[in-house]
Amino acid sequence: MPAPMPHVTCLADLVRIAARRDPAAVAIEHDRGRTTYAQLVDRSVRMASAMRALGLAPGDRVALFAQNCPEYLESYLGLQWAGLVAVPANYRLTPPELSYLLDNSGAKALLIGEEYLPYLDRLRADGKRVPSTVVVYGSPQHHANAYERALEQASPSLPPRTFGPGDPTAIFYTSGTTGFPKGAVMSHAVILSRFGSWGWRYGITEEEVTLVPGPIFHQSFGSVALLTLSVGGRVVLRREFSPEHALDDLQRFGVTWAFLVPTMMGGIAKAANALGRTLDLPRLRGLMSSGSRLQLTTIEGFEAAFPRARLADTYGWTESGWITYCRHEDILGSDRSVGRASFGCELAILDEDGNELPRGREGTIYACNPIPFLGYHENADATRSMRVGRWETGGDVGLIDERGFLHILDRKKDLIVSGGENIYPAEIERVLVDHPKILDVAVVGVPDERWGESPRACVVPRRGESVTIEEIVAFCDGKIARYKHPKSLHMLEILPRNSMGKVLRRQLREQFWNDWRKGQET
Repeated sequence: MPAPMPHVTCLADLVRIAARRDPAAVAIEHDRGRTTYAQLVDRSVRMASAMRALGLAPGDRVALFAQNCPEYLESYLGLQWAGLVAVPANYRLTPPELSYLLDNSGAKALLIGEEYLPYLDRLRADGKRVPSTVVVYGSPQHHANAYERALEQASPSLPPRTFGPGDPTAIFYTSGTTGFPKGAVMSHAVILSRFGSWGWRYGITEEEVTLVPGPIFHQSFGSVALLTLSVGGRVVLRREFSPEHALDDLQRFGVTWAFLVPTMMGGIAKAANALGRTLDLPRLRGLMSSGSRLQLTTIEGFEAAFPRARLADTYGWTESGWITYCRHEDILGSDRSVGRASFGCELAILDEDGNELPRGREGTIYACNPIPFLGYHENADATRSMRVGRWETGGDVGLIDERGFLHILDRKKDLIVSGGENIYPAEIERVLVDHPKILDVAVVGVPDERWGESPRACVVPRRGESVTIEEIVAFCDGKIARYKHPKSLHMLEILPRNSMGKVLRRQLREQFWNDWRKGQET
């Protein structure tokens, strides 16, 4: 007897089930009002039908380039039902960076915020490819392919399902060590597996009211929003982050849980403590952070502002998602680990030959999830290089102690985590090597009171030349996103290199971090 077809093939199916349970429940609170579950499902189904009516076929890639809005979440769900592959793009990218992502992914369609249409004019003027199908989030009367008009004309019935759990559903681009991003391809099964694991670990239920103040093109914020919708909870979605507005949202909507990068958490705690009184937020059970280590001042500020809530920390990378979970009581410990392996995930420390090391030994951090990501889009070599058997790595160095807690010792790939955004030095160096006054350059992450760390350009100028940080920033403008711009400059006569000519970034970085630590002690 043949096995019955599964009723849940993708995450959008779980949202449909939640809507069937309580169609009138509020799914999304947003800047323009609210969307119920019945409205969310209806609009997402119409979105799926509209994309298929525009000639897109299952497996085609569709890029999204817009700020937070309910239409973005509708699109995530609709693309799944249409069998299309979402390619979220950071709206802070420059036109050349967006062009690379569109070309590398082979996107056949683009969903774009109205305010970013000048980007497409720039690409066309430069002779770059723009997808033939462009759908605009914005005023229907102003654009031929307006999102709202497309939904009005679309069928309210789902298109035929021609995809399975193992088919791709999204490509998340992550900064690359070569200076160009790599697209990590996720299947429906990967998303369902991870969201199920995270939902159990974080205790997400239909009673959740989740604050999402960060960009949902980012896998972390997007995952938190979709995870909440998949169980029937309420998402408080904001277009932009403001500590004061976030604090108001926590009180006004009775927020129960939120994911925040450290800079956001510090800003909210500071705004709360500035009120000079303890806030009465009886429903707020916890805040979770990730991206970079929480500073002690941030932890102390959080505890002073939200004495009833519990803090959690996570660690991971785009390809494998969050792989650890650090509880409130463990964060307060003196060892400052990033926690133990999260639900359903295994951790290992491997040596250079791929052998697993015993606890307490330093090596490269690897993880194993129940279902691995599909690999990098059209980059088999990069996929092979990050896998050893069933294990996958983000390249960081660490150890697992006797109690099973993971400690990060070094970022092997020189990753800079600034305000929750990942930046690879090669992305910046690729631009700066063309500066007419620069002979040699290396970029490293240095301590930054606001962002955790920020890029510093270590520059060897050409003979008889000098260069300023203002000149460097101006040269980067329009070539790479502004959050990647160097925030400081260090001039030197020669870059430290090993016998093979490789720049000793770790030596440069340690010098700056040691100077900062000495300053903290005085």
